[in-house]
Formats: sequence, structure tokens, C-alpha cells
Amino acid sequence: MISYQTSPPTRNYDQLVGIYDMLARFWSGNAILAARMWCAERISPGEHVMVVGPGTGTDVACMAKSGANLLLIDQSLRMLERSVEQCKVQTSNTPQLIHGDFRIQTGLETSDSVVAPFFLNIFSAQEALDVLQQVTDLIGPEGRILISDFSPPPTSLLNHIAMEIWHAIPMSFFHLFTGNAWHRVHDIPELATRSGLEITARKQFSIMKWGPRWIEAIELRKIDSR
Repeated sequence: MISYQTSPPTRNYDQLVGIYDMLARFWSGNAILAARMWCAERISPGEHVMVVGPGTGTDVACMAKSGANLLLIDQSLRMLERSVEQCKVQTSNTPQLIHGDFRIQTGLETSDSVVAPFFLNIFSAQEALDVLQQVTDLIGPEGRILISDFSPPPTSLLNHIAMEIWHAIPMSFFHLFTGNAWHRVHDIPELATRSGLEITARKQFSIMKWGPRWIEAIELRKIDSR
């Protein structure tokens, strides 16, 4: 396990359980949920899957229904409880839970897949890289990481500025209310390359179905895994 300087843990996510999905739909249309479900639908029966920051669990329930063996890690107890509730509605497959900060967990077993839905966006660019490298240590040579998050910033200056503004508005709320880091849009593919990973599958999703493709889901594997 790598060691790095961590920021303070997030707070107040318990209070957002009832409105978290509504906020996501309001801000992105169906894009955030669609990206999360793209990752969930790639999970196979019998896989050992670690979900870091599962949120309210619609995608977790899909993974549980597929027959995967799930371990959920979250700082928010209410988010974990909501994920389990979602699973019970659809299946008898109940996930294992760790209530705590993923960054300080020790003794975690290697997983076939690690799913990180909008998790890296909590951190600054440097800490997001550190966290991604920590996640990379938790998959085997044939393992994979499934990430749903913001797409890399556009190369066009005007589009880049527009995306940064769009990203900054909800980030302002989460920065003040939950303690998430204040940062520009992460370039997750670039962070992946620096972590020894390559993209093996990818899909982008349009905001409000007709807008720019500023949300994406990616599958990453170790470059030397083949």
C-alpha cells in the first residue's frame, strides 16, 4: 500500500442521501447515472468487486443482481445503508461493508474489479493521482478499474472555459458543504497513464442528452497485464 499525505475526510454526505440523485439528474440529466450504470453493467457473475464511494446504490444493486461479490467502502454510513437497501429490493445478494476512509484502509484483498463512481473528483489533482495509484495496487495483473467521472477538459479554449464553469458550480457547493477539494476538471486518462494504466473501453455521455459530452465512463487495465 502506498503512503501519501491525505486531506481531511469528507463530511455531511449523510445529509445528502435523500437529494443526491435529484441533484445529479438536475445537473446532468441522465448522464451521471448512465455513466455509473455503464460500469455496473460490465460486471460479471462471481467477480470480486470493490466499490469505492458507492453513493446511493442504484448501480450497486445492478452489480449485486449480476451475482458479483461486492465490498463497499464509504465514509458515509447512510450512503452505505442506502446502497444495501437498494440491493435488498432487487436481490438477496448483500454486499460486505467498510464504513471509513478508503485511503487509510489496510489489509484489503486484491479484487477482480474496482469501481470508483465520481470518487476521484473529491480530491485535488495530486491526491486523485495518489488515490488512483492506491486503487491500482488493489487489482491483480488481469484486473480492471471502472471509473465514471467528468471527461477531460476540451482542447477548444471556449469549450474548456465553459466546462470549467459548469464543473465549478456544483463543486462550490460540495467544497463548502462536504469539504471536497477545490480543483479544475481532472484529466483522468492522463492520471491513468501516470499510474501505469491504459484505457480498454470508454463511453462518453451528453449532458441533458443533447449537450456536450462532459461525462464519461472508462475501463482501465494495467499496461503490463498482457
